Amino acid sequence: MLLKVQELVSRQEPASLQGTLIMTELFRDHPEYRPLSPLQYDLTAVAADDRILVTGRLGCDMRMQCSRCLDTIEETIHVPFEEQFRVVKDEDEEASVEEEEAVPVTEERIDLAPYVMEEFVVQLPYAPLCSDDCKGLCPECGTNLNEQSCGCNTEKVDPRMAALQDWFKSQKE
Repeated sequence: MLLKVQELVSRQEPASLQGTLIMTELFRDHPEYRPLSPLQYDLTAVAADDRILVTGRLGCDMRMQCSRCLDTIEETIHVPFEEQFRVVKDEDEEASVEEEEAVPVTEERIDLAPYVMEEFVVQLPYAPLCSDDCKGLCPECGTNLNEQSCGCNTEKVDPRMAALQDWFKSQKE
């Protein structure tokens, strides 16, 4: 997915980029996230002076694991994309640009694929949930509390107060 810098700057017209990227290799070591389809991108690149602004939307069908109950979730993730590039002539100018948020570009072409994949990965949910009211797993027996209750005593007693709890039990008897 290459953006031709000089062509874009000389035409002074927006350029559209649509297509897909295969991300299977990117998630190879992350079993909690699996792409079910290629990443689809629909981007527009606009040149103004020495700047290039690339905006658009990214989308991909993902299989994730609920962080509470460990059930599988299949969801389409849509992510906005925006990246700004600055065309620089030499390395001295590139060093002075580092404080800005624009990515310095000295090449004829910009490979947008790494920027697109990075933005998509950063925007994935950190702790995905199958639903907002997911009850999770029982900490004692591991039963999925969304499907059934287990009857385990999950009441936690502060160990500093355990002796006091025993005292109350003896007073009832």
